[in-house]
This record gives sequence, C-alpha cells and structure tokens, in this order.
Amino acid sequence: MTMSGTMPTPAEPQDHLATLLQLGQLLNSSLDLHHVLETAIDQVIAFVGAERGFILLVDIETSKFVGEAVRNIDREALEATLSNRDHANRAELSNRVEISRTIVENVLTNRQPVVSVNAMDDPRFASAVSVQFSNLRSVLCVPLVAQGRLLGIIYLDNRIRTALFTEHHLSMLLAFANQAAVAIENARLYDNLRRSLEDRLQLQDALHRQETQRLAVEEASRLKSDFIGFVAHELRNPLTTIRGYVQTLMQDTDNSLGEEVREEFYQAIEADSDRLLDLINELLDVSRLEAGRPLSVAYSEFELRPLLEKLVRRHRYYKFFTHNHRLETNLDPDLPTAIEADEDKLNQIFSNLLSNAIKYSPNGGLIVLSAQRDGEHHVKFQVKDEGLGMTEEQAARLFRQYERVERDDIRNIPGTGLGLYLVKHLVELHGGEISHESAPGQGSIFTVRLPIRKTHAAIM
Repeated sequence: MTMSGTMPTPAEPQDHLATLLQLGQLLNSSLDLHHVLETAIDQVIAFVGAERGFILLVDIETSKFVGEAVRNIDREALEATLSNRDHANRAELSNRVEISRTIVENVLTNRQPVVSVNAMDDPRFASAVSVQFSNLRSVLCVPLVAQGRLLGIIYLDNRIRTALFTEHHLSMLLAFANQAAVAIENARLYDNLRRSLEDRLQLQDALHRQETQRLAVEEASRLKSDFIGFVAHELRNPLTTIRGYVQTLMQDTDNSLGEEVREEFYQAIEADSDRLLDLINELLDVSRLEAGRPLSVAYSEFELRPLLEKLVRRHRYYKFFTHNHRLETNLDPDLPTAIEADEDKLNQIFSNLLSNAIKYSPNGGLIVLSAQRDGEHHVKFQVKDEGLGMTEEQAARLFRQYERVERDDIRNIPGTGLGLYLVKHLVELHGGEISHESAPGQGSIFTVRLPIRKTHAAIM
C-alpha cells in the first residue's frame, strides 16, 4: 500500500466541538447516505490526522459487511475479509488487506470502542498476526449503534505514528458515531419508504392498467353490440324499401302509377340496392383489414363525371334526406374526362362522405360535391355541408376505427364508426390524401386529393 508523503495534523481539542457541529450539520444535510458518509470520512480523517479509514455497515438482509467511504484500503478485499467466508478464502484475503480483523471483530462483538496507542505492543492485539503483518500502531475504532441495534463501525488508523489518537478524539468520534448512526437509520428508513412508495405506485399502475383493460373490453363489447344492431338496422331498411317498391310495382297491373312515378320507383330501388351493396362491401373490407389482410386495388380507366353525378343523384333517395336538403355537384369544366383508379372503391369513398354530410346535417342545408383539377397529375374533390360541424378535438379522432363523436345532438344518428376509417385507408391505397375542416355549427369540408393515373400515385 502506497502511503501519502504528508500526514494530516490532528486538530486541537478546542476544535472538537466546532468539528462535531460541522459533521452533525453535514449528516443532517441530505438523505443520500453514500454522499454524506463519503464527505464525513474525509473530514474525520483530516480532523484526527489518521492515515486510513472506512465506515463499515452491516447489510441487514445478508448479514454481510459493506464498506462505505473507504480511504487508502482495498474495498473489495476489506468486505470479503470481514464477511462470513470459508477459512481458505479468509486466509488468502487477509494477506491482501492491511487491517486487523481481530480489532474490528472486538468492536463488533463487544459494541465498545477501541483506542490503541500502539497496537503492535497492545496486550489485547499484539498476538494477532494481522496486527503484526499490518504494522498497526495508532488505531481508533467505534461502533455505530442506533436504538440498540448494531449498524456497523467507524475505523481509523495510522501505521507510522504511535499515540496519535487521544481521549478527545475518542469522545469526538463517539459523538459523531451516535449522530452517524441516527443519520444512517433515517436514510435507511427513507430508502425503505421510497421503495415502498415505488412498489405501491407500481401496484397502482398495474391495477390501473387492469381496470383500463377491463373497461376497454366492456367498451369493445358495447361497441360490438351497437355495431351489430346498427348493421342489422341498416341492412333491413333498404331491403324493406326495395321490397315495398317491388310489391307496389307488381300490383300495378293496369299501369295506374304512370311512367314518371314508376321511373322514380326504379331509381329508388337502384339507390337502396347500391346502398346495400356499399354497406356489405364496407363490412367485408373492414373485416379484411382487422384480419391483417391488405386490400387490393383493381385499377381501370373510367369516366369520372358520370360516377360523381350518379352518386349525387342516388343520395337524393338517402333515408335521412329531407325537403330542406339541397344536394348539388360543382364539377370544373377542366376536370379530366377519365381517371385511372378502382371504380368500386372511389364509389365507396364518396358515398361515405356524402352519406355523412347528409346524416350530420339534420336541419338540412346545401351539400356540394365538387371536383377540379389540382395541378397536372391530380384531382381535388370536396364534400361540403352546412351541418353540425365539430371541434378540433373531435375532428382529431375522426379517422380512427369505431370512433364516433359523442354529443347529445348526434347521439340518435346511427353509425358504425367505420366509414371514415375505411375512407382514409382507401384514399391512401390510391396514393392520395384526405383532410378535414370543421367548426361547431358551421358544417364540415372533407377534401380528397387523388392521382389521375396509377403512375402518378407516388407524386404527392
């Protein structure tokens, strides 16, 4: 062990009280036990002029010793030597550690302080091999006891000078040990409290997650029930309407309805049949997505204007449509004649947007489907209504699966919460994008931007 060239000079007795006060303030300054003891041992060593020192704590759970604030001694060998090891290891490690196990065990066993002016001549310890081997002279060792329980020891020594430690040093170190024992106990209690609190928070978090999962399962079950009820209702309505029109036409054997009325019946039957087909396709597509199977796009070239005009015409027969609604198209003259896309899926996209515009405009108003060229390779579509509108927070959840805005004024408007989720997926499947603008009481605008050709899908 290499020794420093200059040994600390012991403090004068009149400094004891001031030093003790300073050490007490230090111990009470923090609940970070390691930091406090590291700082304290430096001040104690400097105060008494010791060459080396350490604070040894007893690990309550393992009954082993943990070296804290070790100065000029091998920490690993120190802990191993003083812990309960087999004799072979103990003998080997004793040769590495330059301290006396005999002195330390004496203090640990008797819980009484030990001060020796020259351990090598001290009748109590001179016969110990470790004392002679370590050339120990001045030694000062005091127990750390709190509420009758041994917490560890404070050990100081000097292998050069004899009679270094005085009764004043012993008194000061005993007083400091009492303060340190209380500080150690407080720190341990704080650490136990902290860990207990952390365990409690983890338990609360786990319970919260369980409760959240339970509520999520209940909500999913409720949504499923609502969904099944809505789907059954939506499937039954157009079938009932179709059946009623067909029966009326079949009973009109004398053609009393007139051609104009018969044509209106045919258009209503076609509109409800398309609505039925749209709903079935929507359910099949969402089922594929939930099963992790990607949707495919069957590209073909078709005329765009007739598709949009037919959609608007068909939705005039939509069951929510009232005499207060006005449904119009605004198709730019520069609109491309044809578009390359999946016609059925474009029909799903704009049918959903028009149906939503009608449903969420219970007081009627103007609904416009517009389309115009947007640059060289894209078309911009808009569905604008004068309906109920939404807040930004509500709009942010629009395209989520099974998500519906919860408001009293729309609670009775049926829906699956799947339409806009599917619309967004179909738009993006075409290499397009969809956005939304809305304000409460001022209606909504859905904007869809699609490539004119399949080869333009990557150009956004």
